[in-house]
Amino acid sequence: MKTRFLFPYHWRKIGVALFILGFIVSGLTLYFRDAIAIWYFEHNPKGKPLFDELTHDISLLLWICGLFLTAFTKEKIEDEQIAQLRLDSLQWSIYFNYAVLVICIILIDSWHLMLGVAAHYIFTPLIFFIIRFRWAIYQANRSLKND
Repeated sequence: MKTRFLFPYHWRKIGVALFILGFIVSGLTLYFRDAIAIWYFEHNPKGKPLFDELTHDISLLLWICGLFLTAFTKEKIEDEQIAQLRLDSLQWSIYFNYAVLVICIILIDSWHLMLGVAAHYIFTPLIFFIIRFRWAIYQANRSLKND
C-alpha cells in the first residue's frame, strides 16, 4: 500500500520532542507568569507583557506541530492492517471528541468556561487519535504474539 500523505518514520521522535518542549515551555511560563509580569510592569507600566503572549503562542505551536508529527508518521511496516487501524482510530477519536464536547455543552453553563473548553479542542482529536492508534497497534501485536 502506498501512503502518500504520511511523514517519514523517524520524524515521530522529532514530534515527541517538540510536544515535550512545548509542554515544558508552557509549564515554565505558567509557573513564572507572576514574576515576569511584575518585572515587566516595573519597567514598562503602560504596556502588556509581550513575553507571556509570545511564550504562550510558541508553546501552542510546539504542541500542535509535535502532536501532528507524532500522529501522522509512517510505521516501520506500513501495510493494509496499519492503514485500517489508523482509519478506525481517527474515526473513534472524532466520535469521542464530539461526545465529550456534547457532555461539556450540557454540563457547562458559563460562556467563559465554554470558550476555555473550546480552546482545548484544538488538541484533543490528535491526542485521542494517538492514544487509540497506539492502543490498537499494541492490541494487534499482543494478539499476534499469543497466536
